[in-house]
Amino acid sequence: MKFLYLFLAFFCLNLSVAQNIKTLNTGKVIQKNYNTNVPYKDIKGLMVVEVIIKGKTYNFIVDTGAISAISQQLYDELGLKSSSELNVSDSSNLKQPMKLTTLPPVEVGDIIFKEIPAMVANNTHFFQCLGVDGCIGSNMLRNCVVKFSYKDKTVSFTNKRKNFDTNKENRTDLLKDKFQSNPYLYIYLKNNDIVGSESVLFDSGMMGLYDLSLSAYDTIKKFNIFSVLHQAKGAYSIGIHGVENQEEHYMLLTPELNFAGAAFKNITTTTTSGEISRIGSQILQYGDVIIDYPHRYLYFNPYTNEVIDLTEKSWPVQPVIKEDKLVVGIVWDSLYNDTINEGDEIIKFGEIDYSNFDPCEAMKLNLKPKTDTATITLKDKNSGEIKNVNITKK
Repeated sequence: MKFLYLFLAFFCLNLSVAQNIKTLNTGKVIQKNYNTNVPYKDIKGLMVVEVIIKGKTYNFIVDTGAISAISQQLYDELGLKSSSELNVSDSSNLKQPMKLTTLPPVEVGDIIFKEIPAMVANNTHFFQCLGVDGCIGSNMLRNCVVKFSYKDKTVSFTNKRKNFDTNKENRTDLLKDKFQSNPYLYIYLKNNDIVGSESVLFDSGMMGLYDLSLSAYDTIKKFNIFSVLHQAKGAYSIGIHGVENQEEHYMLLTPELNFAGAAFKNITTTTTSGEISRIGSQILQYGDVIIDYPHRYLYFNPYTNEVIDLTEKSWPVQPVIKEDKLVVGIVWDSLYNDTINEGDEIIKFGEIDYSNFDPCEAMKLNLKPKTDTATITLKDKNSGEIKNVNITKK
């Protein structure tokens, strides 16, 4: 588990109240036949592609777990209008009203999307930090077959599944929600003879492999599929509306997870405040994912036929950005409860001096000590005292 696991699913947007709007599944691709490969830039696991709107190039995240969205700055620059507001719940289960607009034609590779509904982000700080202007959500992708290739660093779009290599043995059914076409699938979890299934969102805008919602864990825990590694109270995930509220969270281990026919073992996960569990973009490191939105299938073409062992060590603290500072979001290991507080500012960790980074730099860079034991330098949130604590990855 990476130390700078700053935001779990920043762009996961879901409508909590649809008011008089029945669906965001409107708009279309202009071309009838198409097959285009678009290179992406990898920013902490997020896939950022170039799009063209009104002759100008912009950077958009391809995010299957979101409604299409743009920054307030781009909304103003394009001179767009809004006649509606919707209450939107983000990945941290925080809700805020957001303006709804319709995008001008959006050119992605060789294809053009037109008349696509999009939300306008109230808080554009993280868009600016990441250097992006918006995201391509599932409501835009819903009529496409989309392939994500980590090896090729491309996202491909076609109207015909036969343009991609697919295998029925690595296929699973998809459920698309009626309002914005987010893709859901079942994964299978196993602990010895105990086998369970969970409906999860395939969320390419989530940086991580598997996040378990607190509500799902509350239902599943009685079946003993997960072992509890740590339990602690804190707030360490960020959504588009800000940092989650403090919750009692869990770090968990499950022996086996099956995703579209591929087996993973020794998976460490943490609970999240959002209402939906998710499979994130880290899965792409192990194989190509093809989402056939029209026929409601997901295919996974693994890079190896072996069982993938995800055994990892974790640091006992997890950070978050609050009020433009990098602070301790949660202290997982109770051994450190007397020396580290939730909210202590992180000054230095091992050889990494965070006083030289602004929060945007810290967000984008995947920095962590090179050893399993390191000294973390903190500014105590209560006394203001500078303190050094030796911590160990376990």
